[in-house]
Amino acid sequence: MSDLQTTPSRAFVDTRRSQRVIARIRVQVRREADGDGFMSEVSHTLVLSAHGALICLAMNVQPNEILAVKNVSSGEEKHGRVVRISEEADSQNAVAVEFTEPAPRFWHIEFPPADWKALEN
Repeated sequence: MSDLQTTPSRAFVDTRRSQRVIARIRVQVRREADGDGFMSEVSHTLVLSAHGALICLAMNVQPNEILAVKNVSSGEEKHGRVVRISEEADSQNAVAVEFTEPAPRFWHIEFPPADWKALEN
């Protein structure tokens, strides 16, 4: 008889810092263009968290690139680093962006998960 593990192995434990919420929120994403100026695109989120979002983008971005993400409805803007890019249909990519600082109130969702509490100063 073999020993069965009754607790999940470390490889299968979800190590995310905050819960994910599937939500479509309009965002404007801006990045430095090659040379002078900036490129900008209005798009939407696919999934969001207190630490960033998965954003649908047509513009080309690179891992570790810093983007400005603006919540169109509130006008607030945060900076985030590209952590993953996945090819999607229709010439768009699902781009995972991690905020440079956690921002649990940035998304202005009515019922945020309990683990989205803002850090107290």
